[in-house]
Amino acid sequence: MLRVFVCLSGSCLDIYTISGGTAVSGVYTLDVAGPDVVVYCDFDSAPGCVFTYISPSTTSIDDITSLYTENDIVVLRHLRQKGKQYTADVRQITAFDGVPLSVQFNANTGYVGPINGQMGPYIHLGIVPTALIKPVPPGPATTQGWSIQGTDAAYLDCDGNPSSYFVLLLNENNEPCRTTPAGDVLAQTVESAWVTGAVDATVEIPNNFFVEDYELHFGCGALLYSTYEFGGGIGRIRGVAFGLKSNLPV
Repeated sequence: MLRVFVCLSGSCLDIYTISGGTAVSGVYTLDVAGPDVVVYCDFDSAPGCVFTYISPSTTSIDDITSLYTENDIVVLRHLRQKGKQYTADVRQITAFDGVPLSVQFNANTGYVGPINGQMGPYIHLGIVPTALIKPVPPGPATTQGWSIQGTDAAYLDCDGNPSSYFVLLLNENNEPCRTTPAGDVLAQTVESAWVTGAVDATVEIPNNFFVEDYELHFGCGALLYSTYEFGGGIGRIRGVAFGLKSNLPV
């Protein structure tokens, strides 16, 4: 049963704390130093954690960092054609261990922005900051990629392109997607790791919290759009969502 609450707290963590630990997973309205934001608070997927999913209907968030406390992980959840949900824990690869992930709303400070920026507003997951990706030449080349479910999906950048992001395109004005051909086999392996390495979701969230349009880009041709067809019988992805993590008080 879907629970919907009007609760003008600042975050899912606030809701849980104020409730004395009795808050239940559901749709909440938050007051994030600006317009009210509708989120899904997931208190059930992992003991001691809360994951916040932002509604795709959101047009503005003044301070998205107030929605989470942990910047070493983002849960990348996807919905497949037959309606089943899967999740993948996204972290930095070993080469950048300790470098925080960045989640920004309609901004990409320190990172390359989306090619399909016209499909905004957008939620930007920055992985390796631009300043840490060395140009080629003069080199040496930078190892790029991401960690999915604790396993590095990485490759040696060939062109010094500093792109390192996954963007959810909320596409308020229904703009068309600009696409280019996918990269080589190695690039495709890295860019699809969030699907091929995903696990069954232990707890599901409402389908209307998934975004249909998204864009992933690493350097050296690793470029992926929402129109991409995955092989191996996976098929087209119906939607994607970010779970922003906070640790619950002990």
